[in-house]
Amino acid sequence: MQVRSSHDLSSPDDDPAPPVLQLALAGLGWGLLTCMLCFAILFLTKWLLPPEYWGAHTGLSKFKREMSLPLLVFWVVIYSPILETFLGQLLPLEILRRLGASRQLSIFIGAILWAIVHFISGGLLHAIVALGSGAMFSFVYLRYRGPGVAVAYATTTFSRACNNIAILVAVFYGLDT
Repeated sequence: MQVRSSHDLSSPDDDPAPPVLQLALAGLGWGLLTCMLCFAILFLTKWLLPPEYWGAHTGLSKFKREMSLPLLVFWVVIYSPILETFLGQLLPLEILRRLGASRQLSIFIGAILWAIVHFISGGLLHAIVALGSGAMFSFVYLRYRGPGVAVAYATTTFSRACNNIAILVAVFYGLDT
């Protein structure tokens, strides 16, 4: 038996949380990868589906026209990632985890739920792109869930913020989403 002081907060049985810089770099990488996936899905879907099936145009370019730049940056980089990760990953994936769902089923259900929400707000094209991003963000959440909910939530939120920044930059350079 090992003697431990009252200042020792970790136990030898606990999985130590990865360092913050490592999580930030992981979030950046996953966010950029998700952005590339979303644009690939967007271009493929626009190529395959005629415009009458796309649905409402609710991308960032719409918000760019309707909001000031500071408000848009706050909305896209801070508010949306925090709220969307909570509603789109933390709640459904933790419920599925408690119900004993497998990782693959959780990712699938998380992506479907995310696509349904985006279909309601933006139509078929928006839903198809959201299916890909929902799957990626669900994967990221579950990938970093081992050390705890806080690590998974923070990494996924930062990943979503990086994805949104990349999309925002692309929209400002004329790539219409």
